[in-house]
Amino acid sequence: MVIVKDLKYLMPLLYVILSLVVLLLTKRIMTTDLARLVHRLGGNQHTAIITWSIIFLPGTIIHEISHFLLAALTGARTGKIEIFPEYLEDESDGRSTRIALGSVQTQKLNPVQGFLVGIAPFLSGIALLIWLASLLQTGFDTKNIWLVILEGYFFFTIANSFFPSWPDIKQTLPFIIISIVVALLAWYFGFQIFLSQSSYVWTLLDFLWKAISLSVLINLVIIGILFILHSFTKRK
Repeated sequence: MVIVKDLKYLMPLLYVILSLVVLLLTKRIMTTDLARLVHRLGGNQHTAIITWSIIFLPGTIIHEISHFLLAALTGARTGKIEIFPEYLEDESDGRSTRIALGSVQTQKLNPVQGFLVGIAPFLSGIALLIWLASLLQTGFDTKNIWLVILEGYFFFTIANSFFPSWPDIKQTLPFIIISIVVALLAWYFGFQIFLSQSSYVWTLLDFLWKAISLSVLINLVIIGILFILHSFTKRK
């Protein structure tokens, strides 16, 4: 088990968790508002999905490539990569459908492979967010507005595309359950790992929650714009 003597150093971790929750909530609100706007302009659900997939295409590409690369690195056989929406049959009843913005075909994975492949987009997305956050600062320093807009767009699309899908979560569950059991056994037998206050982990978490918070801010701005557009079209 990982032990931290001073609980105040856990605050960056709590900030990361909180910012991820808020990011997920704002993403769902933004998706709903975008669908409402498309419907008000005369489109249907399919039109809304196509619009969403076009806007977030860079994030979808990174998401699926992350799956593909980790599957290949772990020795799993891979098939075709889809980066455009497709309607898939729900495995639970074989009749209803679900929508996937992208997918990667792989062989049946063992628990370790399933965890690594399932979590890959999240890890790559987090790494890219930290990197892009530093690039945004550079763009502001150089006062290059077009560079800032481009970097902000990639930041926005990646931040809203790295969350694991339900199939990804199902792949990671076996390994997570095994890890929890092992961690509890380790704690029971007295195995502990102490993290010092100067550990780089806390610095990384601090960068991370600030990057995610920036993603939340961008989402809130987009939600505000969608609200204004929705109100304008409603008056018409």
